[in-house]
Amino acid sequence: MPDVAIGPVTCAGCGLLCDDVRLDLSGEAVRLQPACDLGARWFTERVRRADDAPAATIEGEPAEVKAALVRAAALLRGSRRPLIYGFEQSTVEGARAAVALADRLGALVMTDTPGDPWPGAPALPLRGVTTATLGEIRDRSRVVVIWREDPETTHPRLLERLGFGAGSPAQRTLVVIDDRDTPTAARATLRLQWPRERDLAALVSLHALQRDRPPAPSDLDAQLATLMEHVRDVPHVAVVHGSGLGAGDGGQRRALALHELTRALSHERHVVTMALPRAAGITGAQDVLAWQTGYAGSVDLAGGHPELVVSTHPADGVDLALRIEGAAAPLPAHVAEISLGHGPDADAGVWIRTAAPGVEAEGTAHRLDGVPLALQAPRAGEAPTAAAVLTRLLTEVGL
Repeated sequence: MPDVAIGPVTCAGCGLLCDDVRLDLSGEAVRLQPACDLGARWFTERVRRADDAPAATIEGEPAEVKAALVRAAALLRGSRRPLIYGFEQSTVEGARAAVALADRLGALVMTDTPGDPWPGAPALPLRGVTTATLGEIRDRSRVVVIWREDPETTHPRLLERLGFGAGSPAQRTLVVIDDRDTPTAARATLRLQWPRERDLAALVSLHALQRDRPPAPSDLDAQLATLMEHVRDVPHVAVVHGSGLGAGDGGQRRALALHELTRALSHERHVVTMALPRAAGITGAQDVLAWQTGYAGSVDLAGGHPELVVSTHPADGVDLALRIEGAAAPLPAHVAEISLGHGPDADAGVWIRTAAPGVEAEGTAHRLDGVPLALQAPRAGEAPTAAAVLTRLLTEVGL
């Protein structure tokens, strides 16, 4: 392959969607400028993909796209309880087409991972959330709290984008709450440590301290008091958290406690939160669901109208799953699966190859703070986009 440098392009290797990236395609592995190992791996996996992969498979055997679409449409028409999930690498256009198909089918749509432990009733629709753009946090927040996440690994340029790069103001404080030794924890101005299972108790105690009420005595008292001292001394605070805060047993109770705390703290200062999505396509998919249904996250359309999913086992009864540009979930063995993605999927009953957004196809993605950005196609291919396949599926399904 000839030496070639391309850019600037938008990197969808994580939800940060850096749009100032230049690609060096001259070697076996793609190199990025500014350097980012996570982004380099993401591009390499897609740029160096094998060209001999079939356009589609049915039960693991190569097939034409038309035949795969006919088979997938037949499965969808015969399904009693279809599930549409994935979206890790989807575009806004793909998510819109998926929601249109879900509406036609009366499907369950999930941007969370099906089969994970139920975290509780969703906190966001119950209380809402105060958030901000990267620029606002960079320019205004004097204290940034990273709650049990390691963005130096998962979102490598985040701290730089939040103003903690070389030459950052000395009066800014980076607080990391984590009992793990991580690259992010190593950069902390103030590090607080307690086990994950103590998070809810810590948040409740912080709320009591905010109201000048003594919390229940605890071995966390000194750490929590120190954190509150830093928060009370500044006019603007940001709390950065990931999906881990609201995931798993009781996760949404922790998320609700955090949002309640930020609302209470905002009586005397401005406090915002920023969620770190697990993949680049999740924020856009959730935004599309909010536009189209009124609910972000997981929505059930089986009743002929959108309903927020609050069931403890939302995927119960699912007999067919349509996975859109995402990783496989631990679904029961009897659930048939249709998969749309850029890499072959031997486990799916029907797989249709789609162009990788940001490498082989253009599209729109939403940065983790909701800002829409254009994805380019530095290695445009012949495979259709997921949005195009879903639109054709909608026609084939009929109903």
